[in-house]
Amino acid sequence: MSGAGPGTTAGSTGKRLRRAPGVHWSEGDGGLDPAAVVAGFPDAYGLYLHVPFCGHLCPFCPYNKVPYRRERATAYFAALRREIAVYLAAGAGPFTSLYVGGGTPTLCLDELEETLPGLSVEGERAIEVLPAHATGAGVDRLTRIGFDRVSLGVQSFDDRVLRHLGRPGSRASHLAAVEACRGRFACLDVDLIFDTAFSEPDVFLGDVEECCRLGVDQISTYPLMRFGYTPFGKARHAPRLEHELLRRAADLASGFGYDRASVWVLRRCGAPGFSSITREFYLGLGAGAATFTGSHYLVNHFSPERYREALAAGRLPVARVARLRPAAGAAYHLFWQAYAGGFDPSRARSLFPSSGRVVALASGMGRALGVLQRRDGRLVLTRRGFDRYHDLERRVTYRFIEPLWAEMMAEHRAETPAPAPVE
Repeated sequence: MSGAGPGTTAGSTGKRLRRAPGVHWSEGDGGLDPAAVVAGFPDAYGLYLHVPFCGHLCPFCPYNKVPYRRERATAYFAALRREIAVYLAAGAGPFTSLYVGGGTPTLCLDELEETLPGLSVEGERAIEVLPAHATGAGVDRLTRIGFDRVSLGVQSFDDRVLRHLGRPGSRASHLAAVEACRGRFACLDVDLIFDTAFSEPDVFLGDVEECCRLGVDQISTYPLMRFGYTPFGKARHAPRLEHELLRRAADLASGFGYDRASVWVLRRCGAPGFSSITREFYLGLGAGAATFTGSHYLVNHFSPERYREALAAGRLPVARVARLRPAAGAAYHLFWQAYAGGFDPSRARSLFPSSGRVVALASGMGRALGVLQRRDGRLVLTRRGFDRYHDLERRVTYRFIEPLWAEMMAEHRAETPAPAPVE
């Protein structure tokens, strides 16, 4: 939820984004106030909080992040609490779920412990966790704060891959982190990254098998996304190799009782899921967070300083607003629900009643092309559909998401001096 969104032009300044039908971008808050944002949700919605601070900036990571400094984090959380208060005063909540992402949110548990108690959350409470922070004491604290789902950013158990990614930790430390989390949460998700241009397939498959043998609830497997503004830069992908690798991973995991729950997710049968961007609707708060109401898509300032300045001036910290025509809102909804494995056409029509033709078109074309099939009243991805959606998601990422994030990343100011190491 930290910024993925539709694309078109973004005003008269900055890099021009790809056009998308039925989407009109404007700079600033688009004249919206908190009450208008809250009133725009057609149904219940989740809450996303972004914590942009990292003790180590991984060179492969394209997400909004800045070096951690204690005084900067303290000032940031004061602003975040102000943004939360503004929306609560406008009637936001109760929320169907809470997802805290970053960045490295587990760097800031003191601040989160002060910030979260005032939020009314009816469903799951999830947080992204750096493996180094998943110690016995760290896990105890996460459960005391109220988190019942964690996503552990392992990326790999192979030391060579970790060095390639510039990711801190080792096989031994990552195994210890998984062990510390096992049985402590309703869902333990482990993130894995594969790069077909770097390592042989058996390395990634070994990582998947390690997770299965450890009995984690969910395995989120991501191809390395090469954003031009990261140190990794651009590179060509090998779609057929990636399709085959993901199929082999799904077949391997099925032998341990896992299903392919979405394009890039393997889930133990019967285990609860863990998700962020596939929420139907969500309110995103914090620097770099995004909000989707169905008719609007809002992106907050990426720079923590610009975010704080807007709130201090009594403004919403929104840097871009996309106004979505009903058909565009329905298409965005269907895209992410299909990414999660499938969608319910009746549900989509009830949420976007004036866009029944969009739902019918997506349903009919998906079945005609063999990428969707009907199951228990829903349309779910076929084996072919997983392959095609893998390619489509990457295309959407590079054509729409990367240009938006690149434009927003330009807000960041130079960081001096360099941050001290964070344990």
